[in-house]
Amino acid sequence: MRLIQSILSVSLLTVVTAASAATVTEAVQVQPENIFYRSGAEGWYWYQDPPKEEELPQQPEVKPEPKPAVAAKPAPAPFTLKWVQEMLPKYRERAWDNPTQENVQAYFLVQRFAMDRATQFADVAQQVVVGNAMLDEGMRRPLASFATTYLDRASAVRTDELLKKVSEKAGIFFFFKSDCRFCEAQAPLLGFLEDMGFDILAVSLDGGELQSRKFKNTKLDSGQAEVLGVQATPAMFLMSEDGHFSAIGQTVLSFSELRRRILLVAQREGWITDAEYKETQPYLNPNDQHDLSKELPKLLQASAGDPTAMFGSKEQSEKVASLAEKDRKEFADENNFIEPKKLIALFGKAAKPNGDYEE
Repeated sequence: MRLIQSILSVSLLTVVTAASAATVTEAVQVQPENIFYRSGAEGWYWYQDPPKEEELPQQPEVKPEPKPAVAAKPAPAPFTLKWVQEMLPKYRERAWDNPTQENVQAYFLVQRFAMDRATQFADVAQQVVVGNAMLDEGMRRPLASFATTYLDRASAVRTDELLKKVSEKAGIFFFFKSDCRFCEAQAPLLGFLEDMGFDILAVSLDGGELQSRKFKNTKLDSGQAEVLGVQATPAMFLMSEDGHFSAIGQTVLSFSELRRRILLVAQREGWITDAEYKETQPYLNPNDQHDLSKELPKLLQASAGDPTAMFGSKEQSEKVASLAEKDRKEFADENNFIEPKKLIALFGKAAKPNGDYEE
């Protein structure tokens, strides 16, 4: 019995082994792509180098263009204003870092030079300004106290006259709240304007009344504040007869500032002319004062013809305006700098405080 079992075991093992061999053989045969079995001659030298990539042509290296050399800034000439502005801090720094007698003395010498030059400039400035109709501030507003007092009074009179003219064209909207202490302070000042002839409409935002002044016309706000953009009280607006309004301010104002603002707003709206507004300024002959911001550019245009043309007739002014540009360039260099002598000549006799009298 044991012999039969041994034979059966050996037979079974043989069958299994044979089947396994057949399976391996079939696996080899059904996988023709298996390079290892198809390339027996290679043995263990089966590794193949990958195909070499094609080398791309090298692009020429682009070198950045060299930046143009910046010309060195020329140093300022010794003892000029630019030289002092640049060198004085350097002398001070050297004297501070190394306070030898030589360094400290050099610093104080340069500083003394700058102070003496400034004094010289101030002295010449006084000589130039005195009596010059275009430069002497005393010809605009005198320095004498009695004269300034007179000008201030005359200015106040002209201001009152012009305010009366404005009151004929516009009234004042005054928005207030009964619990606003600034409104209480502003109300009497507006009362003075009401006494001068201004129609003042006092508009209460909370339905209350003011105690400091009772205006002839007082009403409860019915949407006017929103239309005019009231954001704070007291708020004041000029209102013309045709319904056009212009803000004076939404804050408390002194009486002098209130008057000044009313005239400024009236000038802005065209209710008074520029000449009328100038008459209220505390200056000597305010409408005859020179305004170099306007006159100098015009005089430059006139320089190729008659330097006094812009002070003359309309025909002369039109002649100046038609001058060719090339005729004006002879007075200025390539940097548009005009030599002092030529600049002064533009103004003619108006810029000369002295001269020879000829009958």
